[in-house]
Amino acid sequence: MFTIPLNFNKNKLKVKKEYVDKEEFTKIKIQALIIDVRDKLEHQTLKTFSNSVNIPYENLIAEPEKYITDKNQLIITYCNYGNRSGKAASFLRKEGYSQVFVLKGGIYDV
Repeated sequence: MFTIPLNFNKNKLKVKKEYVDKEEFTKIKIQALIIDVRDKLEHQTLKTFSNSVNIPYENLIAEPEKYITDKNQLIITYCNYGNRSGKAASFLRKEGYSQVFVLKGGIYDV
């Protein structure tokens, strides 16, 4: 299994990987832009990460450059169980964002 090291350098990550598990997430979360792609009401009423930003899925795919200017930024997307965040991450990769990962299992798996 691939593990992201504690001294993670986003410019050196060459492995094609789509997900981070809860152990990897814990190690790299302070270095990443963590995006909650759930809608505003879900973000306000359900479990969240204190260092995340809420960019609803529809808004993110409509104008990704409005929210993320650095296409090399380490990004982790999450939602309740990983469905919307997986779609968002896939979209961002197709748009040229190179360091995009999904929190495996969503927020309720952490």
